[in-house]
Amino acid sequence: MQNVEILTKNMRQENDTVYAEGDVLVYSERYLITADRAIYNTISKDLELFGNINILRGSDEMSRSNYVFLNLENDLGDFSQFFFFNQNSNLWVRCDNASMNFAYYMTKKAITSSCDVEEPDWKIGFSSGELNRENKFLHIYNALFYIKDVPVFYMPYFAFPTDKTRRTGLLRPETGYTKDEGLLYMQPIYFAPYDSWDLEFDPQMRMERGNGLYSTFRFADSAYSNGYVTAGFFNEKRSYADKEDLKNKRHYGYDLFYDRSNVLSDIFGKDVEDGLRVDFKYLNDVDYLNLKTTNSETFDKLATSRLNYFLRDEDNYIGVYGKYFIDTSADNNDYTLQELPTIQYHKFLDKLLINNLQYLVDVQYHNYYRKTGLEAQQFEMRAPFTFYWSMFDDTLRASLSENIYMMRVNYNGLDSVPQDYGQYLRNYHILSAYTDLAKAYEMFYHKIYFGAEYIIPSFDNQKGYLDRDEFVPINTEEKQITMNFKQYFYDTQGEKRIIHSLRQPYYFENDRYKYAPIENKIELALTSRVSLSNEIQYSYEFGKLVKSLTYASYKGDNQQMYFSHTYNKDEDNNYFALNFESNIFDHSSIFAEIQYDIDDSFAKSWNIGFMQSKRCWDYRIIYREDTTPKLTSSGKASSIDKKGIYLLFNLYPLGGVRYKYSVENSRDL
Repeated sequence: MQNVEILTKNMRQENDTVYAEGDVLVYSERYLITADRAIYNTISKDLELFGNINILRGSDEMSRSNYVFLNLENDLGDFSQFFFFNQNSNLWVRCDNASMNFAYYMTKKAITSSCDVEEPDWKIGFSSGELNRENKFLHIYNALFYIKDVPVFYMPYFAFPTDKTRRTGLLRPETGYTKDEGLLYMQPIYFAPYDSWDLEFDPQMRMERGNGLYSTFRFADSAYSNGYVTAGFFNEKRSYADKEDLKNKRHYGYDLFYDRSNVLSDIFGKDVEDGLRVDFKYLNDVDYLNLKTTNSETFDKLATSRLNYFLRDEDNYIGVYGKYFIDTSADNNDYTLQELPTIQYHKFLDKLLINNLQYLVDVQYHNYYRKTGLEAQQFEMRAPFTFYWSMFDDTLRASLSENIYMMRVNYNGLDSVPQDYGQYLRNYHILSAYTDLAKAYEMFYHKIYFGAEYIIPSFDNQKGYLDRDEFVPINTEEKQITMNFKQYFYDTQGEKRIIHSLRQPYYFENDRYKYAPIENKIELALTSRVSLSNEIQYSYEFGKLVKSLTYASYKGDNQQMYFSHTYNKDEDNNYFALNFESNIFDHSSIFAEIQYDIDDSFAKSWNIGFMQSKRCWDYRIIYREDTTPKLTSSGKASSIDKKGIYLLFNLYPLGGVRYKYSVENSRDL
């Protein structure tokens, strides 16, 4: 039974009936109601409401009417000139007459939309409908879809959710057409029986190519963990596989991802922290990835699986890592070098006898293996011992460090190496000094850092054979001095505007060069909207640019743009990326993006598009070109150039469709 309170300007009671008139407010456990006039029977719990009636139920359900008859005991009611609104989804329903019970609103000859009420951009008219008040699902019959006032298509039955609660049902389909694959259709099917897990099936059809099925199981097995498992396959039609000279007629694979903190922390106590992340991939070729969706995504030819676990407290860190690689461009994976496991122990910086004397220890074990070729097990240890002091009233600080480095490698597959082991031991000293000063000026605040680090080798000893190319690089610091300079400029509001740093190593005994590339980095926050940064490494001894990273961004009220350029001579990388978006009208914008290889005059990916977005609908039209790898039956790597037009259309909260039209051309890499 609901307790009912009525507040009004004028109230009188005759027997079991209460009459209220003038700014009536009715409050119960389920409802908050306002009206011009009300009649309430205290025995039957019947409530009649007249004029400008607003009913609030819960935090998101509101209705307006001219007349309402409502039984507060059984939640039964009738409405005249009914208007319902859900503020979470902005969906509304309007009709002349409606009825209600505890579970449903029932309407006749109604209109629904999430657009403006007076002149909606789209609407659905229907002869009858039921809105489930508990699961927020609307079922409508004999529905006619309108754009403005123009009828577009008829649906005998249609149902959709009115909020964003996870629920079982069909997700937005993806459709498209390509010249080689024909009609594309993917229909995701979603199951969400519990909050802790859900399951999605993604069957797909490519008329001229084949059929496939991918499925994903997502779960959260605790308050601090989550994961998913994806598996799938795609069967090629023989005619398509023969035409494209594909190595595999069936593509399959699976992905496993799991992330969790507090795996063992509760056992060891509150001062211990740990975490586990597993990201495992298996696939027989790269088309398992290419065919997952109808998107034109690009994937690296090397599929990498990772396993990381760490356990730490204030003093110690233990890590176990693993990497497993699948080279999708190779005929088989026998020669691919794997790193599994790597085990690390790290002792954090701590004092030794006195506060000014500190040390740390880092120990790592690496296991490198493969089916065919050289394998190795490598052990490394680094242990610096550092003494700190300051001079001249703490304006100059210095440290002296003794560093011990040990490494041993045991080899398997001895046909390619002269000895079955390698061993290296060295000691070196590091003397460093720096000053850190700051001064306030009228228009800005300036902070400056200047330091030098001097590395002096002491001794080294090598035995056996050391492969310095394929496995972990050996720690072999030369006799060198490195000068570091940093400065920061702050405005009068304390915002950091300029960051500038220089780094220059000098090698005393290097036969190839004395000066390593100078490193210069600058970051500029010119305004709250414009930022620039550049990092270069330039070898003036050889007169060449070694590395350059440039980034620029602009964020305006109606435009935003991002630009980046990467040049790395050692890795043969020279490419830029540009992303641009601009609002051209109210709710409308154009956008473009490109990733371009400068040396090869080759665009890996680029697109241009138009988007219009309003409260109740949006759409995007995109033209896009991409290049993705594939593997032929001969084992030769090639690529597919894709050109396509994409249309994405959404109605809120109904959902939307995605359509793609593209053509493909193959070429050898």
